[in-house]
Amino acid sequence: MKTSFEACAFHRGREVPIRIRPAERAAGARIRRLIAWAVSIASLSLSNPAYAQDPYLVSGAQSLLVDASVRASGMGRASNAVFWGDCPNYWSNPALLASEKGIKYEWGRTRLFPELADDVFFTTKRLTAGWWGIGLLAAGRPLKSLGGTRLDYGVSIATDIDGNELERFKSYEETQSLGAAVSILELTGHALTSTGVRAPSLTRYGDVSVGWTEKKTHVFLAAAGITPTGFQVSGDVTTHDSGILVRATPYNAIDYPGLLPAVDRVLRARVDLSYGGSTQSFNDPRIGYAPSGSDPVARVQRKGWAAHVALSFSSSAEKELRSRRLGWLPAWISPLLAWGKAWDREVPMVLESASGHVPGARAEKSGWEMTIANIYSIRKGRVDDPAAFVEGTTSGWGLRLHLKDVAGVCYDRATIPQAGFLKPAHRKALTLYVNPITLLAKARGRRSG
Repeated sequence: MKTSFEACAFHRGREVPIRIRPAERAAGARIRRLIAWAVSIASLSLSNPAYAQDPYLVSGAQSLLVDASVRASGMGRASNAVFWGDCPNYWSNPALLASEKGIKYEWGRTRLFPELADDVFFTTKRLTAGWWGIGLLAAGRPLKSLGGTRLDYGVSIATDIDGNELERFKSYEETQSLGAAVSILELTGHALTSTGVRAPSLTRYGDVSVGWTEKKTHVFLAAAGITPTGFQVSGDVTTHDSGILVRATPYNAIDYPGLLPAVDRVLRARVDLSYGGSTQSFNDPRIGYAPSGSDPVARVQRKGWAAHVALSFSSSAEKELRSRRLGWLPAWISPLLAWGKAWDREVPMVLESASGHVPGARAEKSGWEMTIANIYSIRKGRVDDPAAFVEGTTSGWGLRLHLKDVAGVCYDRATIPQAGFLKPAHRKALTLYVNPITLLAKARGRRSG
């Protein structure tokens, strides 16, 4: 027999009891408490200092605080300066969009709180396109069919105190995003080349990228008829994110002729150092839950540092492979070995009219990734986030098959800690991409040859 539980919504300073029970199974009742808690928070005044002390607690649109990148989750969510690889975390730092090449579609899915409910999911569907150092993001905008992100709390049944069913409803948060980024030196180099100017590679030793994202989020917590006021508990908010990435590459013998020919004949290498800074919700928006007022959305400032080393075939080995008609092999499995380490610092804060920005506790995140033959990746990391009550280790792995700069497919998994007594969550993502411009150029080259 299905069970129900009582929760309280706040109305004009007094508590009004309602009951919410899961539509599928009784164990889901615990997660419905979180929904009822969210309904109550949406009706509270922010003048209460007990709530103003924690930016995560008062922040509306909780889905904006869930990192959409499964790859980054495996690395302890340290990704603000991680520009390499097929799936940079532009959700965290919009400037990373500039590293996108071709057309890419990403799908991800995470079942949150698996020990409490089997129908609470966080799903991402994103489309990106990039060329000439310009990256674009479309996730639900300008067309809704392009995807977006959705935090789905599942179906609940609201009843009165006597057990009479009031209504069935599904609480959710849905975000539609639009973004753009530009790699300044890469775009400049391509522009000069297109005008016939011979210029040295401007990005060989470094680059600077900037990016911006706009997210429109709709939050639906409870249907009209089950709330004390009789109004639907929902709200809309538009947030703006910005980011910058600075990369330094002191040595790169993989993409360019090396400066140490004697070493390159044995093993070619690339070394990178990078810094990424970003601010999510820098416009200090508020989300209104009519008729109860509004809540701030937490502004989150991130700073990240990363180091990356890649090793590939020697120049003599590649020449030998071409002589044996295996010249295609390096394009599939190069670099042979790559290792990257990342560190992030994150500070959430909310804006109060009286005291200005109120910062929360600083979160420390770190992680590493090792990729073998450009196919299999192993990831480990650690999260120490006292504001979100999350502390523990992360792990993940990824498989990718692709022809460099042309097309490919990636599959990633990650295990991440959750707040309090909750067990770790398991995440997964699938990414497909193709570079039609490069593919067309290669096809024309074969025809002319």
